[in-house]
Parts: sequence; C-alpha cells; structure tokens
Amino acid sequence: MFRSFRLKFFLLFTVIIVFFAVVTRVTVRFSSGKPLHEVFYDNSASFVALQIEELPMLQTGPAKEVWSEPLQRQAEGLHADLAKYFSKAQDADLQVWHSSFSNAQQTALVKNSAWRSVRTEVPGFEGRLAEVQLDGIHWVVFETQQSNGSWYWAVKASVFEQEFETIMSSREKVVNSMWPLLVLYIFLCTLFLSSWVMRSLRHLQSQFSSIELGQKNQMLDESKFDFEFVRFVQYFNQLILRLQKNYDQAARFSSDAAHELRTPLTVIRGNLKRLLNRSKDGSVEQLQLSMLSDEVERLISVTHKLLQLSQADGGGFQLDLQSIKLIDVLGVLQEDVMSLTAGIQFHLNVPTNVCIEADPNLFQQFINNLVSNAVKYTPADGHIDIQAVVTQSELTLSVSNNTYLDVAQLDDRVFERFYRFIEAESAEKSVAKGDGLGLSLCKEIVKAHGGQLSLQTGPDQRVTFVSTWPVAP
Repeated sequence: MFRSFRLKFFLLFTVIIVFFAVVTRVTVRFSSGKPLHEVFYDNSASFVALQIEELPMLQTGPAKEVWSEPLQRQAEGLHADLAKYFSKAQDADLQVWHSSFSNAQQTALVKNSAWRSVRTEVPGFEGRLAEVQLDGIHWVVFETQQSNGSWYWAVKASVFEQEFETIMSSREKVVNSMWPLLVLYIFLCTLFLSSWVMRSLRHLQSQFSSIELGQKNQMLDESKFDFEFVRFVQYFNQLILRLQKNYDQAARFSSDAAHELRTPLTVIRGNLKRLLNRSKDGSVEQLQLSMLSDEVERLISVTHKLLQLSQADGGGFQLDLQSIKLIDVLGVLQEDVMSLTAGIQFHLNVPTNVCIEADPNLFQQFINNLVSNAVKYTPADGHIDIQAVVTQSELTLSVSNNTYLDVAQLDDRVFERFYRFIEAESAEKSVAKGDGLGLSLCKEIVKAHGGQLSLQTGPDQRVTFVSTWPVAP
C-alpha cells in the first residue's frame, strides 16, 4: 500500500498543509496579541465616543457652567452602556467620570499618565489612551475631549484579556470545524495533481511499451515529452540502441553459427554412414559409430532449429500460406504414432471438413514437435489426445497427454530456449533427452501465424498444449 504514488502524495500534501496551519495558528496566537489589543482599544473608544456624541450638551448662561448633578447621571448611563459592551466585566472593573468631578483613584489614574492617540470612528472626537499601573492593577484609561470638558473611562486590562481569549477561542472553534473540509480539499487536490502528474508518466509508459527490440530504428521522440523527462528519454534511447545492437549481434551469431555448422555436420554425417556400412555387424566399432551418428543427427536438428529461431527473431518467418485440411495431416500422424508406439493409445477428435490457413512445412513441423514431445514423456500405457474446436474464424487445437513428469512444477518456462524440465514424478522414471528448442520453435511458429500457444496442466498427470490458428476461408 505504501508503494502507492497517490498515497505518498496525499500524506506529503497533508503534512505540508497541517504544518502550515499549525505554524499559522501559533504565529497568530503569539504575535498578534498587540495588534488585536489595539483593535480592541480603537473599537472601545469608538463605542464610547458614539455614546458621548448622543449625550445632550449641558451648560448654563453665557458662562456655560456645567451642571454637576446631570453630568453624574450621564456618567452612570455611560457606565451602564460600557458594562453591556464588556459583558464579562464586573462593576469594579469599569470606571467613568468627567473632568469636572473625580475621586482620588480617578485623579491618580489620570495624573502623570503617558498618553497616546487612539483612533475613533466618530468625526469630531479626538481620543487618547494611557496604560496605568495603580496599586498593582493594570488599567487602560481613555480620554475623549469635548468643548465643556473631557470624559474619562478606565477598564482593567484583564477585561481586554478576557475578550481577547474569547475571540481566540471562537477562532479555534471555527478552525477546528474546518478540518473535515480541509481534509476533503487535500484529497481532491491530491487526485487532481497526481492525475496531472501521472498523465505524463502514463504517456511515457505507453511509449516505452510500444518499443520492440526486434524492430530496428525504434526511438522515442523527445519533442513529445515534457521538458523534465527529456534527459530520461535520452538515456532510454541510448539504452534501446545498446540493447538492439546486442540483440542483433545475438541473432546474427545464432544464424551465422547455424549456417557454418550445417556444412561440416553434413560431411561428418555422410562419412559416418559410410563407416557404418563398412563396419562389421555387432562390433564395438559399429556401436560407437552409431552413437556418434545419433549425436550428429541431434546437432543437425539443433542447428536447423537455431536457424529457424534466428529467422523468427529477425522479423518472422516467410510464410507460404495455404489451405490445409487438418484431418489429412493428423490422420497420417496418427498412423505413424500407432505403428511406432504400440503401448500408447492415440485419440483424434477433429472435424473432417475443417481447414486452416497456414504454411504447410511449418505446421507439419509444429505438430510433429508437439506429438513427438508427447510421445517422449508419455508412459508406456498412456494415451495422447488431439482435439480441434472451431469458433467463428479461429480454430483451437490442443494436444494432451498424461505424463510421468511432476506437472505441479511445470510452467511457461518450457517455452524458453534450451530449458529442459528434468523433474519426474518418481525417481524411478528416467527423463527423455531433448535439446530444449522444440517448444520454443512451436511458440514462434504459432506466433508467426497470429495465434497463441499456452500450457495447461490438470488432474491425472495430464499436460495440454493449446494453440489457436486462423480458419481458411
């Protein structure tokens, strides 16, 4: 599961987003305290200035003497409004007074204070602010000036801290409620971005899979890929060139070796036959010459198969397609097998009027290889079955036999060149000799005709080779 590119991308994207969110929250928490306090101060000053603006201007006669008692009632009203604004504050946490009257504590809060301007949203009202430490209590004192004097109001700094914590807690709740949406956002972004990235990789993969070593001059066009993949494509093209060169050399070596060996082997075979004819019947020399002749015949067979395989590697066989009546070829083969192997039963189940379109020589070699292979690995009391089934424009031909081999260990490796399966079901059984090229050649012949050859194993120690062939029109 952890080999998934999308999963890795999702985890990486999640870590980045979560890390950014945590850093942002910590930064806001510990670095935005002062700016937020200033905003609180400005909003509070604007609120009180708005309330003062609505108060009636109190004055008497030309001297504009301020009425003390009405101002005290206005101060009480402002105190009540301020208590509503700071809902968590107690009465002792708030103080409001006018410059015309004040007690000792209020006078001390204003005296020798370091004032700074504060912004209000009410036109014509100028405000000032001072932070005062009095009797161990931190106060925030505001002043709003009018023509008949100044209004002062003080709030304990702890009240602002409570408001600050309330806002931050609300923000935390909002952010926490957004986590599911954030996860969904990360998931959708992962799908989109990974699909966008994988599109280039899938294009690269499809181009790679189109390369066949058997075909020359197959290279990837660098202009069809993103700039980031150009170096990789260049390396791949160089690798393909080297592989094609090695492939051509190997194929040429097999062809050249097979051609070079045919002539001396033919000469040796002819001389061995003459020596066999001259040797005394039953002599040691005749037995040794006979063994040498068998080995030479096997070498000639191997070189012939190698030559055919090199032809297949070089671009396929030159097919001479003809209509072949299947029952005629297999009928003759059945007679030969039954005459040479008395103990093995041979069953043929082929429609009499079915014809396939194939090269006669190659098909004859194909069926001979399969049947001889079946005879070689079938016990004396075994049986071989050949069956043909026609489906639309294709014929399925199967050659099946029971065997003394350990079928549980058989797999597609039998089609590899020079591979020989040597494990018998019982140690008492001897495995027949072979060159390991017959089944490889059979697979190439079927492939050249546009079909497939596969191996199937079943119960009762049965081995079946299934091939497909085009039906003649």
